[in-house]
Amino acid sequence: MKLLSVLEATTTHFTKHALPSPRLQAELLIAHALSLPRLSLYLQFERELTAPELEILRPLVRRRAAREPIQHITGTTSFSGLTLRCSPAALIPRPETELLIELANQMLQNQPPSLVIDVGTGTGAIPLALARRQPQHRYLGIDISPEALLLAKENSTQPLSAPPEGTEVDWKENDLLQNLAEPALLLTANLPYLTLEEIASAEPEVRHDPTLALDGGKDGLDLFRRLLPQAALIAPALLLECSPHQTAPLALLAQQSGYSQTAIHPDLTSRPRFVEARRDGRPCLLSHFA
Repeated sequence: MKLLSVLEATTTHFTKHALPSPRLQAELLIAHALSLPRLSLYLQFERELTAPELEILRPLVRRRAAREPIQHITGTTSFSGLTLRCSPAALIPRPETELLIELANQMLQNQPPSLVIDVGTGTGAIPLALARRQPQHRYLGIDISPEALLLAKENSTQPLSAPPEGTEVDWKENDLLQNLAEPALLLTANLPYLTLEEIASAEPEVRHDPTLALDGGKDGLDLFRRLLPQAALIAPALLLECSPHQTAPLALLAQQSGYSQTAIHPDLTSRPRFVEARRDGRPCLLSHFA
């Protein structure tokens, strides 16, 4: 069976199962099965796939049609210039979080070498991406999940995601900032912020992420309520990711914790997504939202 025929059949199969972007999903999966770059498929449409190659591909197609995330099937995802290992142990890094990286990069520019803490680090995506952009700082990724931290540590040793030589990136199993006292220049956090109702109604792929990385309590802000008083003791600046309808309440919670200046920043779809909070007298970055 020729590669083009397999691609067309797989695309049709994914369309029937209501997968988003079925052609792209088919290309990614076939490229993974054949150990090829995706664009190389276009040069091999007339290639006859062997029986062993088809045997590798078939179970992968079944898994994706059942709505298992393609990142779990291939084992990797692209994020902010990195290639990260993924598994069910941690939340798959989302494209919108790449904007958090860009905002944090601006906040760290021209600052003396200091500690940057990422709470709920998961795969380690945020500190590893920031380390590539601002290698003069030290980074600490914190997570309560030992399984997630093993994945973060693995990513910190992979050629396509490791920090630059000489940049210190450490990992710590901890419950938010409990018992941590070292001052930090910036604290980032993409904590669980979904309610149980939102988890239940989410796309099937989301429910393959660990519940620990999704469940934010009754209104999605439970962990932020615990984090903010802790953060106020050690971090003069925060950058937090949450759901669009939570940005205003989260900004208010930050103000009540002593962060007098707050700003709300948009994601890739221009929806409010990130809360910047400061108590160091520095102005917030220019925001699209009041």
